[in-house]
Amino acid sequence: MAGGRVLAAALVAGAGLAGLAWLASDGTGGPTVPKAWLTGVSALSGTDAWAVGGFEHARGDAPLVEHWDGRTWKRQRAGFNDPGDAEDPAGVAAISRDYALLAGTFSSQYVWPFAEHLTGHRWTEDGTPTPGAEAGESWLNGVAAASRNNAWAVGADVLGSGRQENLILGWDGGGWNQVPVPTATASHGSTVSELRAVAAVSAGDAWAVGEVNTGLRPSARWERVIEHWNGMRWSMVRSPDPSRAGCGNDRLFGVAASRAGTWAVGSYCNSPLVLQLTAGRWRQVPAPKMPGGTPAQLNSVAVTSRTNAWAVGKIATGVLILHWNGTTWARVPAPDPACATSAVLAGVSAASASTAWAVGQADYPHNVVKLLIERWNDTSWTLVPVPNPPS
Repeated sequence: MAGGRVLAAALVAGAGLAGLAWLASDGTGGPTVPKAWLTGVSALSGTDAWAVGGFEHARGDAPLVEHWDGRTWKRQRAGFNDPGDAEDPAGVAAISRDYALLAGTFSSQYVWPFAEHLTGHRWTEDGTPTPGAEAGESWLNGVAAASRNNAWAVGADVLGSGRQENLILGWDGGGWNQVPVPTATASHGSTVSELRAVAAVSAGDAWAVGEVNTGLRPSARWERVIEHWNGMRWSMVRSPDPSRAGCGNDRLFGVAASRAGTWAVGSYCNSPLVLQLTAGRWRQVPAPKMPGGTPAQLNSVAVTSRTNAWAVGKIATGVLILHWNGTTWARVPAPDPACATSAVLAGVSAASASTAWAVGQADYPHNVVKLLIERWNDTSWTLVPVPNPPS
């Protein structure tokens, strides 16, 4: 299954006993779960932000929700599931201080979409269509909201025939409904397509991005997918082909849309890919070259103005953060967690030019995975310590 957590590089051994004791503590001496991760973040202001992800325990994956109140990140939900079940939130969309939506995947005998909404101080699980039930699988990778009565969640659906297609659910304030979506096609036909992220500007303007596989064997390749909602229907939108000789893989993992600008990010040929919507057309915008051709990709993007946007992901085994100043994208220094063997940023959200958050996971020796949160304070990106949930 392609939904859920962002997979990082393989873990390696080598930490001492003192390091292991630190990794397994919540800062007060209490033991924590060995694996936890964050997949999405949504910031409304400097004193109000949400992050979602999950953690692993003996009975499966459980959902994790964290809230920033201006001083600390506090767990709002971290419950254990029934034996054999797994709930993996993939994204969160905050609309106001007391209203937010999250979406992801529920795994039991089958794999289904899973969603919740926050009203006041309580998260309530919502019913969702189950297009993959008894015939295949279906899951959600991202969620975005224009208002309390207009939101979208996107992912993929595996049909009984084995074909994997794009999946879009719409939220009308009272429930989720499956919405018709055009079949993505690659240049040489396709067998697998998936939407990775969605962004909503208004009830009549939303964007979803992802990827489609050409289905060629043994040279199967990925191509970008962009779809647009015009208030009545979703339709496929053309985008520039960034491929070059000897490399044809290009994929989109994140999108941000607002009246200040619309961006999509991902990777091509193991390099960061950035697309911008300009005068109704998508165009490729140069991204900084990685030193020595180091493999890198972008997973998420956020925009607050025409001169301020952020994109995050990973480079080799460390985190990658890029900034748009209205003219060019440039790499910005970002700290990697000490002692980590690898780290990746899965989501970014900006409340203003001076406030932004990026979240993901850091991998350590002995199969330890810790929550990773970084904060932009108008001057630099810094690590914000957040312990894994108690075991």
